[in-house]
Amino acid sequence: MSSKDLETLSVADSGARLALTLNRPDERNALTYGAWDDLDRVMSEVEMRDDLRVITLTGAGPAFCAGVDFGAIGASLEVEKGSYPSFIRRWATIVDRFERAPQPSVVAINGPAIGAGLELALACDIRIASDRAIFAMPQLRMGIVPDVGGTSRLARATGEAFAKDMILTSRIVDAEEALRAGIVSRVVEHDRLAEELESAAAAIEDLPWPAAYFAGVAIDVGPRLDPRRAADIEAIADQVMLRQEEVWTRISHFMESKGLRGLR
Repeated sequence: MSSKDLETLSVADSGARLALTLNRPDERNALTYGAWDDLDRVMSEVEMRDDLRVITLTGAGPAFCAGVDFGAIGASLEVEKGSYPSFIRRWATIVDRFERAPQPSVVAINGPAIGAGLELALACDIRIASDRAIFAMPQLRMGIVPDVGGTSRLARATGEAFAKDMILTSRIVDAEEALRAGIVSRVVEHDRLAEELESAAAAIEDLPWPAAYFAGVAIDVGPRLDPRRAADIEAIADQVMLRQEEVWTRISHFMESKGLRGLR
């Protein structure tokens, strides 16, 4: 799928990498019905891609995503009120596609990530923030609850106490606090964000498939299991990977480079 088929999303598809950019910069990439549709169309095809290795996501302009564009949906709000739970469930399913995709996802948070924008970022595997980024869940100020997975994903990332503090008070968190809390795993200078995104995506893209998928499953599921069962998942994954000649070649090269010293 090319960007010309989409109204609110830019797509660069190299085959191995799918680079997505939220592209409503004048509206701070706020999510309209069309934006949700665009994300759904692109992500619904991802799980069927045998060639794809990594997904990246960022925002055009100074913001990552300002959340739902309530102004844009206001004209149809009367129609949607009666079916509100079903339309929210659809949006939640679209966000889930990022978390459930077999390919790892890397998000570069280039500016404010607010409400549903933060919820979308939290569904990605690796979250890298510009030092200009800020984070907030202000939905309760409008009388609604974060409703596309934000409460559970924020709590998993930060712990329940921090998630309650952030959601119940609607306070704004800067990039450094977000790093300490676990909302993101890296903070870089704004001018280095694209470089950092490229570095992370390239490292994942280079991995033998499906090692990254197996590792992601083990990380997601393992903490919920007893240690023996968690180790079983790792062992099953490596039973598959060690049948690949490429993996043995990589092991040989790794040992010849003296292990971790060769990664520097």
